[in-house]
Amino acid sequence: MYIDPMTKMNISLLAIGLMFVCNLLMIFARKMTNTLFRFLVKTCAFLLLLAVFVMILIVIFV
Repeated sequence: MYIDPMTKMNISLLAIGLMFVCNLLMIFARKMTNTLFRFLVKTCAFLLLLAVFVMILIVIFV
């Protein structure tokens, strides 16, 4: 499967943006007091990081 370089660049920029969002979510979760909501925000950030990992693998190996 071939992905043109412009699409790879867009995927990598999206991955960088999502990593920034994950960082902000983690900072926000550390300042919370409600443990259930804190857990949900951290879980969402972790799932976003998994999506970023898949995007990075696509950019590198495809």
